[in-house]
Amino acid sequence: MPPSRFHGWIVASAAALVLLVRLGGPALWDDDEPKNAACSLAMLDAGDWVVPTFNGRLRIEKPPLVNWLQIAGFAACGRNETGARIGSALLTIGTCLLTWRIGCRLLGPGTGLLGGLAMATCVWTAVGGRGSTPDAPLLFFTTLALFLFTRGIRPDAAASAAPDSLRRLPVASAVGIGAACGAAVLAKGPVGLVLPLVAFTAFATLADWMGRPHDRPSLASRLAAIRPVSILAAAVVVAAPWYAWVTLRTEGEWLRGFLLVHNLGRFTATMEGHAGTILYYPTVIACGLYPWSIVLAAAVWHAAAVLRSPADPRRLPLALLACWAVVWVGAFSCSGTKLPGYVWPAYPALAIATGLFLHDWSRRRLTLPAWCRSPELFADRVMRVAWSILAASGLAFAVGLPLAAAQVAPGGWWLGLCGAIPCAAAAVAWRCQSNRDPDRALAALAVGACLLVAALASVGAEWFGSARGPRAVVAGLGSRAADARWAYLWNVPPSLVFYAGGRMQKLDAPADVAAHLAGHPLSLVVIDSRQEQLVAPELPPGCGVLCRIPTLSAAEYLLLGTLPAGDAADPLACTD
Repeated sequence: MPPSRFHGWIVASAAALVLLVRLGGPALWDDDEPKNAACSLAMLDAGDWVVPTFNGRLRIEKPPLVNWLQIAGFAACGRNETGARIGSALLTIGTCLLTWRIGCRLLGPGTGLLGGLAMATCVWTAVGGRGSTPDAPLLFFTTLALFLFTRGIRPDAAASAAPDSLRRLPVASAVGIGAACGAAVLAKGPVGLVLPLVAFTAFATLADWMGRPHDRPSLASRLAAIRPVSILAAAVVVAAPWYAWVTLRTEGEWLRGFLLVHNLGRFTATMEGHAGTILYYPTVIACGLYPWSIVLAAAVWHAAAVLRSPADPRRLPLALLACWAVVWVGAFSCSGTKLPGYVWPAYPALAIATGLFLHDWSRRRLTLPAWCRSPELFADRVMRVAWSILAASGLAFAVGLPLAAAQVAPGGWWLGLCGAIPCAAAAVAWRCQSNRDPDRALAALAVGACLLVAALASVGAEWFGSARGPRAVVAGLGSRAADARWAYLWNVPPSLVFYAGGRMQKLDAPADVAAHLAGHPLSLVVIDSRQEQLVAPELPPGCGVLCRIPTLSAAEYLLLGTLPAGDAADPLACTD
């Protein structure tokens, strides 16, 4: 284990490698990234930092914090993918450092280092941290609130020996927590305040129950200990001015749509096909925390064993982390709409619990069940299984990535070489464990995780993202794209709005497509391939399909316009 004075630099370096290498290389993907980026450019061009719009229409899906970050990013890095993503990446690096500090404060420097590395080098940190979405700001500010809570109420090992000594949250800490939650509300809405408050209340209740089995205080006294009024007041001071301002500017339309549709509506019903069973989030976390999730089940089991041990001084710190993770995962498991990023704020707690398990294993301090007659053999076999899972996943990457590239981005067979990284890490870790050198085994896991996730997030994502998307289409059009009169029938790919750099007119019928194309030789129209049979008979002479834009589904988008002289169809290189 390296000296503790280097731990912060190690975590920051690993996070920077995962998050900053080729940050602007991959094109904006999915719907959220280009919608947020295009909205930010519209606010910047209009000089309006209050009312979010997309393609000339009010955007009610998200509050503006991510847009403000992107405006700053565009000013620093240009109007490009790096400018759209740099704010999220930097905040995620900050989250990894906060995770390290929380782990150090609660459970010691060794656990803090491993927890920070697990947070910095897991798959979902690369996905969410490199995305121009509100998830990274929400994660940072909620984790900041958790860090300030641990500093204020001090649920460390010393307090665990005498839980009655848990101190009341200082006013300054409560105000800081409230300010962080207010910023989280500006990032993604009420969940940024409600769920942290629920987690803190649950912990205060659990801590009193653990420490005072015969003389439990009233609910009022439990709540008073965490100063919810001060937290709420500070959050209101931070978030309310913008919410009030946008409500006045839009005559309540933004607030109604955001709260009723994109909060209440998403919680009570499935929207946009994003449903899932009760096993949805456990599966998501197992994938998102990879490769550290090779020991996730063992880490959760170990944490539960510690919580059941009254004499263990780590019981109270783990209770806080458990409350935090359970509230985030439990709340969104009850939601009708489910998306992987919803539970990202639970990852810091899960990463620290993973770090505790690995640190205890390396120090031969695992809390094992009473039926285990040979603790050392049991722990050895658990880790042997973990290394086997890591190697098997490497083989899956070696086979799966070339096959996926052959379907989406031909020529990417070399991506299978990424599978050698976890295989090599597993082999080194296995040998180090056999040589009774667990620290080097964990170092192999950390280095392998960093290299694999950085490679997938940068080189891999850029290769797949370069395959015939809206960015390539607009680049292929050259100067014609800048001078074009863009329009779309019914639905538009959000990334095309960003890369086209201007407002696109909405058309309501196939006849409108024909009229728009006939009206000007530089007119371009985007339609869904499922609308092709409706539109084809209406096309004016000389107009046709310029390019086909693939999507993640079976359907494609078609770009229609005036064909160059002598061409019958599909003149661009990106055309099928």
